[in-house]
Amino acid sequence: MLLDKLDQEYRATRRRRLLYGAGFAGAASLLGLFLIATVVLWPQTEATSPPVEQIRQDGSPVLSVDERLGNSLAPVPVDEAASIDAVDDAATREQVKDLLADFQQQFEPALAAPEFAAWDGATQREVLAAKQAAFEKFSRGQYSDALADMDAATARARDALAARDAAFGTALAAARTAYEADNHADAAAEITRARQLRPDSADAAALAADVDRLPGVLSAISKASVARVENNTEAEEEHLVAALALDPEHPELADRLSELRATRAERDYAARVESGLAHVSARRLSQARADLKTAQTLFADRREIRLLSQQIEELSRQLEFENMMAAAASARAADDWAAAENFYARAGAIVPDDPQVTGGYHLAGEINGLQRDLSAIRAAPERLASQQIANQASALVSKARDIAELSPGLAAQAQEVAELVEAYATKVSVRILSDGVTRISVRGIGQVGATTDRTIELRPGSYIFEGTRAGFRSKLVQVDIPPGTEGLMIEIYPNEPV
Repeated sequence: MLLDKLDQEYRATRRRRLLYGAGFAGAASLLGLFLIATVVLWPQTEATSPPVEQIRQDGSPVLSVDERLGNSLAPVPVDEAASIDAVDDAATREQVKDLLADFQQQFEPALAAPEFAAWDGATQREVLAAKQAAFEKFSRGQYSDALADMDAATARARDALAARDAAFGTALAAARTAYEADNHADAAAEITRARQLRPDSADAAALAADVDRLPGVLSAISKASVARVENNTEAEEEHLVAALALDPEHPELADRLSELRATRAERDYAARVESGLAHVSARRLSQARADLKTAQTLFADRREIRLLSQQIEELSRQLEFENMMAAAASARAADDWAAAENFYARAGAIVPDDPQVTGGYHLAGEINGLQRDLSAIRAAPERLASQQIANQASALVSKARDIAELSPGLAAQAQEVAELVEAYATKVSVRILSDGVTRISVRGIGQVGATTDRTIELRPGSYIFEGTRAGFRSKLVQVDIPPGTEGLMIEIYPNEPV
């Protein structure tokens, strides 16, 4: 912003100079044209008197018109001094701009702050006035004067801020000394003075916070001392914690607190181990585990911890085994032998050689196996049309009936399969009608032969009758015979010539 204003002033001054130069050049051109017109157009006298040399008051000769005209037509020499001055002005201008920018960034924010004015208002006004004067001279193009003013203002600002910082350091050191001596009144006064000089100081802010907490710290320390005299370790620990929370920089308090906590930890540890062992004896697993966890937070690697942990683990195994056996018994009572088998397996993983576990596991497995096999027969009863399958089903029913009193569900399945076996064992009369020439057979059963009317008996099931006759395509007839069918008649006449 300040540099923008300086550039604006510089451009305005430059425009004024250019206008002045242009006006001067125009006037010089008009004068030259006038002299040329006078020499060329004005009539010449026949007799001319010799020129009389004219002298100025300062002793320099006055040129004649011809000499002046000749000079105007000759090349004008470059004014080297003017060029050097212009370069010097530009360099000085840049120096002033740099000084103004540095001043604005490094010194002016601190100098213009209210706290500096409260500390040394006269110096503040003088330095800022010097900077303003330099700015005004810069605006008028007086760069050398502006540079001198800015040098002086910068030096004065640097000295003033150094003095301010020295006063701040003195006040901060005094505040710290008083704080370390537990002198709250002097510490508060000195830190207030320091913060008035440098409100932005993080060190001063931190020390001010410590000073503010000092009365509370001293009060807590006093209370802890009283509690120690009274042998009230809990109260002493509480007050020490409060003091260190306000100010951790008290190693003697921290050491005493560590001593109290160590003593309390030993006492609490012994009580927790003793309580845990008592809970194990009473088979109270959750309470024993809670005591173990608390004891481990105090001392994790002690021998008592390992002993208590082993006893808790053994109690846990015993209770888990008992729970699995109880669950297996409940599952048996509910005729849920799949669940009973699972619980027996889990109990066997805890106590593998227990005869009650092994016997219950084998019994549950046998019942579950019979139920699966009987369920498979019930799902596809037509397979009982095979005598072999029917014999297998009868054997399953016999095994199931041996232990059916232990499982009502198994007994019901065995009864249903037995009835299916009996139903599929009852043969059904099938009457076959044909032309007496066609040879008839039942696939998987045997030959019926050529007949016009014949009755055979078949077990319930699905059959394929085939009739063959020379010169005709064979004829296939599928017949389903459900259990309980009273009688059935089929006709087989091949009637599609080859």
